[in-house]
Amino acid sequence: MDDLELLKKDWNKAETEFKEYSENEIYTMIKHKSVSVVKVLLLIGLIEIVLWSLYGYFNADFPYFRMILFSGCIILAILLFRRLKTGQNSLSLMKNILNLRKLIFGYAGISFLLIVLDNLIHFDFYTRDFMAGAKDGWNEGHDITSHTNPESMIPGLGNYAVFGFFMLISFYIIYVIYKRTYGKILSDLRKNYTELSRTEEKAF
Repeated sequence: MDDLELLKKDWNKAETEFKEYSENEIYTMIKHKSVSVVKVLLLIGLIEIVLWSLYGYFNADFPYFRMILFSGCIILAILLFRRLKTGQNSLSLMKNILNLRKLIFGYAGISFLLIVLDNLIHFDFYTRDFMAGAKDGWNEGHDITSHTNPESMIPGLGNYAVFGFFMLISFYIIYVIYKRTYGKILSDLRKNYTELSRTEEKAF
């Protein structure tokens, strides 16, 4: 069999394997993918609420405002999740996907901003606490029976600079975590919305 015959055979095989999806099939696939994305969002939300609860427990300062904000966003996400599952047409699905993207973007932005503001407002106290922790860690092998009181520490310019450096690193790590979690969800929803928009344009 010559090269031309082999090419024709591969071409015919590719044509038989290619499948044209109908508008309804595309809608169903995108709806299924969107529902799966929201399930991942709710799982990440559950993990985050547990982590913040543990943070509040160990620091004896439960983040009530953050938890109220988070709970409100989760409730709205659950409502949008139910609408995604029960939606009957492409336009309603597009609307719900868009609303969900706005909700996730808003929560992630506000949550990150709260972290930054909290550290800036309590910068002096956290610097003292950082110094006390470093002192206790340095003297760990000397049988310390009590922990250093952060209020007794007197930070200098160098101490502020060192803590500020570590604080910036912490901000960057949190940003990367948010980008890899909520950012990935936003990207997936944007793809679903774009594909659905193209399907709607072809329908007209």
